[in-house]
Amino acid sequence: MRRIFFISLFGILISSCGYYPVSYYSKQSLGKNIYVNTIIALSDPENSIIAKDALLQAIATRLHSNLSSKENADTIITISMNEINMYSIADDEDGFPRFYRMQVGISFSYIDKNNNARNFSNIGIYDFSVEGQSTVTDEKRFMAINQASLQSIDKFVAKVASSWR
Repeated sequence: MRRIFFISLFGILISSCGYYPVSYYSKQSLGKNIYVNTIIALSDPENSIIAKDALLQAIATRLHSNLSSKENADTIITISMNEINMYSIADDEDGFPRFYRMQVGISFSYIDKNNNARNFSNIGIYDFSVEGQSTVTDEKRFMAINQASLQSIDKFVAKVASSWR
């Protein structure tokens, strides 16, 4: 009974204080319809597509916005993958790498519905293990790039929200 009371009280306090999640402010800034343009790195086109797919996923799941054509978009986001670095961060007792860090640098530029242009660059990081394997498989590498890209995109969403108004 007490627990229900405190949960209800917490819900009332949050809703009455005007709290909104970061995605609310980002959506206010970016609008409902978003077009995504990707600058493909010719040296590594696969990874550029992974970053774009992560951004498309984030637009749908984090911002709850729609993907649209360029002509119907409130905002046009251009994404470019600047760097991808993977390095060992821990070895086992035999000296073989067991934990890796994927670091992905992404640049974002966008023109919003009010014709304001902004540019952001940041880095996403994802740590992962290769337990029982001697090398990093393509599957693990792509998954790590995707997760690091999502972290970078989350930072982008937070920056957009903080710059709103």
